Amino acid sequence: MRFPSPEGLPPEYKDLLVRMLSIQSRIESEYMFAADRTLMKPLALAPTPEDKAEYASFWSDEVRHASYWMKLLEDLGVTVDDAFMASPMPIYIFEMRDQAQDWIEYGLFSFFADRQGAYMGYEWVGCSYEPLAKIADRVHREELGHAAFGYRIMRRVIARDPEHGREQIIHHLKKWYPAGLDMFGKSGSKRQNDYVRWGLRKRTNEQMRDDFTQEVNNLLTKLEIAPPDAIVGRRYL
Repeated sequence: MRFPSPEGLPPEYKDLLVRMLSIQSRIESEYMFAADRTLMKPLALAPTPEDKAEYASFWSDEVRHASYWMKLLEDLGVTVDDAFMASPMPIYIFEMRDQAQDWIEYGLFSFFADRQGAYMGYEWVGCSYEPLAKIADRVHREELGHAAFGYRIMRRVIARDPEHGREQIIHHLKKWYPAGLDMFGKSGSKRQNDYVRWGLRKRTNEQMRDDFTQEVNNLLTKLEIAPPDAIVGRRYL
């Protein structure tokens, strides 16, 4: 089952597609519409020219991603405007990004949130909606790069001061780790099965979360940081 254009989509399929793209656009259009929070504040906290340059580069990727979702939604009859952007943020880790107090928190945001973006990009590679499938591979690869940037920030923090750096990361992980796992929503959601049935996703929420948890735990272990309890602090199980 393939859909080459927005014309003639089954109503249920279109509703699911619009919902999915609206979530993605609400998240990533922040980079385009709120540069004071998504660019200027992080640049002010970035400690080195290297950090600033890397962050600015991936910020521009996210602005371009936002343009993808805006165009896809426009073709489906949805306009990303001020009213659209005034809707609540659908994933709370993005509100945490705007409240970050130091550069380590921005590293953890990229480590978790951009990695989830890569997971979603992978779901859309070869998906049933061809206009989305055409951009999915690029989004997937670029979000992997952003997640790797977050990991590099943690490595640099530890390299500068191994004991104190790990203590700082462990302190912040208490809130960022559960928020990262919560990004995939409830394991018992009905809608997730509809996405899989219509070919808009490959995996369920629980399957993605399990894969994600294993990956981030392995990376934390490489930094000699014990992964936190996967249940403590969670909102969605």
